[in-house]
Amino acid sequence: MSDGTIIELSSGTRPSCPFYLGDAIGDRLPEYLGRYDFDEFYLVTSEPLYERFGRDLANKLGRAGVAVNLITVAEGEQVKGWPQLTALCERLVAAGATKDSIVGALGGGMISNLAGLAAAMVYRGLRFVEIPTTMLNLTDGTLSNKQAINGALGKNQFGVYHAPIFIWADVAMLRTEPERQHRSALVEALKNGLVNDAAWFDRLEGLLADGVGGIRDDLLGVCHEVVRSKLGILELDPGERGTGIILEYGHTVGHAVEFLSGGRLLHGEAVGIGMCAAARLGIRLGVTDPEVLERQEHVLGTLMGSPTSVPEEFTPERIVEVILSDNKRRAGSAVRFVLVPEIGRVHTVDGDHETPVPEPLLKSVLADA
Repeated sequence: MSDGTIIELSSGTRPSCPFYLGDAIGDRLPEYLGRYDFDEFYLVTSEPLYERFGRDLANKLGRAGVAVNLITVAEGEQVKGWPQLTALCERLVAAGATKDSIVGALGGGMISNLAGLAAAMVYRGLRFVEIPTTMLNLTDGTLSNKQAINGALGKNQFGVYHAPIFIWADVAMLRTEPERQHRSALVEALKNGLVNDAAWFDRLEGLLADGVGGIRDDLLGVCHEVVRSKLGILELDPGERGTGIILEYGHTVGHAVEFLSGGRLLHGEAVGIGMCAAARLGIRLGVTDPEVLERQEHVLGTLMGSPTSVPEEFTPERIVEVILSDNKRRAGSAVRFVLVPEIGRVHTVDGDHETPVPEPLLKSVLADA
């Protein structure tokens, strides 16, 4: 559907924001941006992304009377830290940004996080717009209101919750994205089914039976379904303080191996490894049906060609060391995991969706994985 039709959704978080989804809807961005009063628009993106998408968007905005102030940043998890955040904040101020300005974040999750955090910090908060260019950011990252940078000891250790005024989700930007990136995004989509919706897991497994190609042929339809799969969870807990923690399935080990890989593993690839580690933990604890691991490994490994095992160079001791510095770490000596006893349901004890796992058991499972 590339006729400019826009599907209007809500981000589902608190505070919520409009989520505008469509295919080749760039011509309509000036119309939606024009609904807000602002003095200047600052587009934060990388040089390659500006050449691929940003220049065209800037021209469309310019023809509508919106001048675009371009600020380019480097891409990659390895530069998602304080030096680049500080530089971006200073550049926004030096370029003349005011409390009445709007920042546009054009890119994947790394650029969205960096620009969103800078927008939250400059003058105690500027408005910003998410313009995702990756399937993962479009279907997952933009829905969280989470803006963060990495620290020396772990991923996303420093950040805030800062909602965009709207999300501009144009799947046309995803068509040049490598298949590996789409596989990475679909891991998070698979996770949504594992923790909350067995029917969605089955549906995605069927879609992937012939590989990722079929999904790439219907990006708008599939992305709409993936977004809805996450919104179904966020609607239960918009602040992600209670039930919403189930979205972290696979992320405890996943964030650690992603951080240790220094960018070699994509986010979804690392989360897939983390989901399989969590399933192995659940089996050892007598919580998880072995079928969960079997089907996870089938879809992730066989159908998608994604990794399911911890890279050999990451020792259990090093992984646990990073986990103990994780941004979601809570009080207590045990590491806490979201566990899935059967597809579509999360293990709970007295209303708690996380299960404490003794460190020796965690290291043993990681050694076997």
